[in-house]
Amino acid sequence: MRASIEAFLHSPPDGIDTEFPHRIEKLAAAIALWGSKMNLTAHPEDPEEIAFHVIDCLMPVVMAAGPANMIVDALAGGREVLDLGSGAGFPGLVLAAATSARFALVESRRKRASFLQFAVAEMGLKNVAVEGRRAEDLGPAKRYDLVTARAFGDADGFFKLAMTALKPGALAILYANPTQQFADDIERLPYSIQRRGVRVDRILALCRQPSINRM
Repeated sequence: MRASIEAFLHSPPDGIDTEFPHRIEKLAAAIALWGSKMNLTAHPEDPEEIAFHVIDCLMPVVMAAGPANMIVDALAGGREVLDLGSGAGFPGLVLAAATSARFALVESRRKRASFLQFAVAEMGLKNVAVEGRRAEDLGPAKRYDLVTARAFGDADGFFKLAMTALKPGALAILYANPTQQFADDIERLPYSIQRRGVRVDRILALCRQPSINRM
């Protein structure tokens, strides 16, 4: 599917929090302020570039049909979401700005964790906690309704980590390029977005934690 950047940001789809445009403006300003110093993302002062990342992050909500409906349910109020390698806040901060779920953003790089804490305060988000540690060090203490990551190079490594953190029947999603290789049990949801006038093909790679069978 294709998305118009300008129309999308001015008229977000149903189900998106009404404060979303204001929060995203705050995120964009934070990225512009910190981005060039920390290499948060390419062209941090370009609104169109930031809009591309925002739309990409929201694709599970925009595509709300079929398997993606499970993701929308996992983003409802009272749900717990874990975002691994949060970096500039994509997708964790964007999804947190749009939905009512509670988010844990895990980022091992100290400066980027500091940026995330700054952005959370600027955006006025009450549903986000930033954890400055490695994803591998999370431990088994808590289970989540959804685990997400974007620009996570090792797909197999991501899904292995996600499976240790998910509740039974819960989902892990990795935002990825169609050229990435995945195991046979990973479902792929394709979509496309315009970026500087060029169509960019993307996929959501999905994996569900098996449910516990009850006798």
